[in-house]
Amino acid sequence: MGYTWKWKHIVCYFYFSVVLMTNGSADNQRTAEELQNDVKQNKYVLVLFVNGNKESTKAATTAFTQISTPDLYDQDILKVRCGDQTLATSLGVRSYPQLVFYRSQVPALYDGDFATPSIQPWLEQAREVTLQTLDDTSFEHLTQASTGATTGDWLVIFYRESCQEQLPALEGAGVLIKQKTNVAKVKIDDSPETVKRFQIRTCPTTYLFHHSKMYAYISQTSSDVYRVKSLVSFATSWYKNVKGVKVPSIPTAFDKLTEFIADSLKENFDVQIPKGGNLMLKGGAVLAVIAFIVTIVTTMCSRNATKRAKED
Repeated sequence: MGYTWKWKHIVCYFYFSVVLMTNGSADNQRTAEELQNDVKQNKYVLVLFVNGNKESTKAATTAFTQISTPDLYDQDILKVRCGDQTLATSLGVRSYPQLVFYRSQVPALYDGDFATPSIQPWLEQAREVTLQTLDDTSFEHLTQASTGATTGDWLVIFYRESCQEQLPALEGAGVLIKQKTNVAKVKIDDSPETVKRFQIRTCPTTYLFHHSKMYAYISQTSSDVYRVKSLVSFATSWYKNVKGVKVPSIPTAFDKLTEFIADSLKENFDVQIPKGGNLMLKGGAVLAVIAFIVTIVTTMCSRNATKRAKED
């Protein structure tokens, strides 16, 4: 009797030790709200998104519980599971089971083999956030896109709040290509000049900036759009199958002036002229503006020619 009682205690102790070592695998299921709180309170949160498939969930959970925090981390990784498919979809999850890794509240999709030997090296690479934020004031300064200078290649996504579920996939790709390619995001509504410069019309839009040329992102198959592997493939080699376009230069003050005048002329001509209206007056105004532009251009060309003559 005493022998049996002793072994029961040993088994119980061993069981609870395993549970603690695996971050409480028996009770680490989270709702969407609970997960959001975890992400706010913990620097590193690894989430296993699962669906109703018991077989795949069981196999994934087994691998998941064996994951450990890499040595270089300054905090332990909190490991939790979540079955909220609405939240999963908003993070770009398209199949289950799926790992999403939050670092300082920034999610990255994992798109590798679902086995501990594959996940552990990825976690070591994914410790730091790779996705940078660009806007009108920082885009050209950091990317040097039009000059093709020394900052390297840039894979940049233009997005809005309403179309940002692709960001975790781009972050996941950034983990794998960060040694060669920078990844960044530009919020469309906050960067009107950059959006106009690159004529962004759809959301999201992604370009690879490489050697003063820009390549519009396309995936090898329609089903792979904004998957980590597709983004990595495009940034490293597949972009060569896309026609590159010369990166437009930053508009000068004169460019902006002439564009403003052109837009004003277009707006005036689009206005319907009433019967007996001031057609001659409008025509005279248009001619005056054109003459003004010609004068400015002629003056600038003359100054440049004089400057070159003096230098010679």
